[in-house]
Amino acid sequence: MRHSIITILILFCFIPFISGNATLPLDSVLYRTMNAAETYSRLISDYEAEVYMLAYVKTHKKNFLYKYTYLVPRFVLHDPKNDEGLIESVSKLKMSSSNIYYQDINLINGTMTRKSEIGMLPFKFMSVNVYKEAAPDESYLLPLRKSSAKYYRYKLLSCDSLKHKPEYTIGFTPRYKNSKLISGSFVIEENTWRVKQFIGKGSDLFLRFTFNITMGDDANNQYLPVNFTINQSYVYFGNKVTNRYNALLTYKNVNFNGAKDHLNNLNLGNRYKIRLDSVPVNIDSAYWNKIRPVPLSDNEKNLMAKYLEKRRIIQSQKKEVDTVALKTRNALTFAKNMVMNTKYSYKSTNIRYSGILNPSMISYSTEDGLTYRQKLYLGIELERHQRININAFAGYVFKKKEFYGDLSTVWNYDPAKYGNLSFSIGKGNQSYSSLFLKMVQDSLTSQGLKFTDLGVNYFKDYYMRIFNSVEISNGLQLGAGFDYHIREPNKKQMNLTAPNHDQMDNMFDTRYYFVPIISMSWTPEQYYTMDKNQKVYVRSDYPTFKIQYAHSLKNIFGSTSQYSRVEFDINQNIRLDLMKSIQYHLGTGFFSRQKTEYFTDFVYFRRSYFPETWGEGIGGVFNVLPRSLYNASSSYVQAHLMYETPRFLFTRIPGLSGGVVKERLYFSQLYTPTIPSYSELGYGVGNRFLNAAIFVSFFKLKYQDMGFKTVFLL
Repeated sequence: MRHSIITILILFCFIPFISGNATLPLDSVLYRTMNAAETYSRLISDYEAEVYMLAYVKTHKKNFLYKYTYLVPRFVLHDPKNDEGLIESVSKLKMSSSNIYYQDINLINGTMTRKSEIGMLPFKFMSVNVYKEAAPDESYLLPLRKSSAKYYRYKLLSCDSLKHKPEYTIGFTPRYKNSKLISGSFVIEENTWRVKQFIGKGSDLFLRFTFNITMGDDANNQYLPVNFTINQSYVYFGNKVTNRYNALLTYKNVNFNGAKDHLNNLNLGNRYKIRLDSVPVNIDSAYWNKIRPVPLSDNEKNLMAKYLEKRRIIQSQKKEVDTVALKTRNALTFAKNMVMNTKYSYKSTNIRYSGILNPSMISYSTEDGLTYRQKLYLGIELERHQRININAFAGYVFKKKEFYGDLSTVWNYDPAKYGNLSFSIGKGNQSYSSLFLKMVQDSLTSQGLKFTDLGVNYFKDYYMRIFNSVEISNGLQLGAGFDYHIREPNKKQMNLTAPNHDQMDNMFDTRYYFVPIISMSWTPEQYYTMDKNQKVYVRSDYPTFKIQYAHSLKNIFGSTSQYSRVEFDINQNIRLDLMKSIQYHLGTGFFSRQKTEYFTDFVYFRRSYFPETWGEGIGGVFNVLPRSLYNASSSYVQAHLMYETPRFLFTRIPGLSGGVVKERLYFSQLYTPTIPSYSELGYGVGNRFLNAAIFVSFFKLKYQDMGFKTVFLL
């Protein structure tokens, strides 16, 4: 009996070892891990962390193009003057809810301390949550969720026992090549099914990267990352630059969520905000040796010592400024400001300028030819988070030889409720009046879509607009205001296209229109973020509905017209999964009560109107339809559809898939009384630098034309 009891006790003691060595199959591990990840992804409610980051930069190869690298916005961190560089930073990262992150940069040290260089550090990556579906900004998909698992293949690499707790190392690879998919491995602890380590690697145009995340191991940080190692290698046009980042996070005040419903909260918070008002440089070696959690390597010490010695010599000798170097630096700064967005701040005033040669301000399509734009923004902060925003826009369509411009001033008097009072003046689209509609419609009936020889675009449009809008409840906005148009005949075009225009002078007097407008926009269950007290719409699972009613009043401020215009518009972005979506845009509009001459200018049916939910800058409009046909009827019905996918055509072709992140299929359909059937089919590709698409149009199901459009995203 005694031996039996001893045997049972021995077996009982060895049960943990016996059970611990029983390796679970891969499917079971993944099932438990992904279920746990869904809970852990929202487990932390708020925390504070001290972040130490060390960045080491090295240039391995360079040619004459290297010195122009800085002209590409947020491309690669590099030192234009030296082959090696070093940056140390100490910051405080604070998460105050599941989606609100603030990171204050407290101290900076190193050989590269410009604000633009510090802004290139991967601070945002410090907020990565390995249990979520995607990395910050959805730069790539993470493999621990069921929704992203369809894009990856998994393999059980090993099962090791440590402290009697088995740990599974699982490798993952993408099912196909795409810059939003990564490969790597992660280590999972049995029973808790939490991640202990995560390794990933991926590539993009000109870039290959790897990262290693080590998770905490105590009750305070076991679901949070405590150590990051990031390696980036940029190879572009014969140049090669590598960046290495090491970061350590020390947490305090970590709080966990209770049992509550997260789906009812439409406020997504501020996604991420880095605060760096000035560069807090501190080069005291003794101070950094004291606070630095990991000592510098010998190479890093030598690099820093040479920099400090060079700095000391320059300061001790009070070396005069090299005039040639200063002129060169000023010239490079001027060139940089020419080709990229620039920002300036002074107290409560912010200025942004697009840059006179910025590629993102240039686009091309076969219908319009080359289009060139310029933007200038001036923002003034007032009390109670109110703002005055002044936006200036100018554009020129070279093929049409038309200039567009707009100057708008917006008083954001109630930021939390989208309360905006705006005043705008500008030059709009050239058009023709309803007196020519019959001639245009007869031409469309007899000749199809070609009627450029009629010379009907006789009137320029100068406008003034005053409009007020405010949010009544979340997602529901009401607006009211008026437009005042001055329609001036284009005398130059009349001379070219209308030989007998002297007999038609009375038909081409300047017209004036006073048009009161009311509008409504509604998006059910609108998700939003708050930037300070400013509400910013993000997304919704439901469509956005818009309706606008305008009625021109005669004999007010010289108005010579009386008519009504009604338009209705619906648009939505439907996410099928993490990388696929369908976006649609439907609309209709008509003029009524036309008691006098009028101009058929619609708001939602024009080439310059892009639905808010379509962010690629191409779809949602007709890209081959001639501009003049937008004004060829007093009513319309339009439909646009775009299917976005990471894998369709180019991504299946070796050698081409690396440069394509998304592929898009377009379909557009138009009906008007005079254009009973007009269709466009398109195919497009896109990456982080540009979007491009080709379109084919059909009139009454017969081939009509072909067009191409590209948009830079820099």
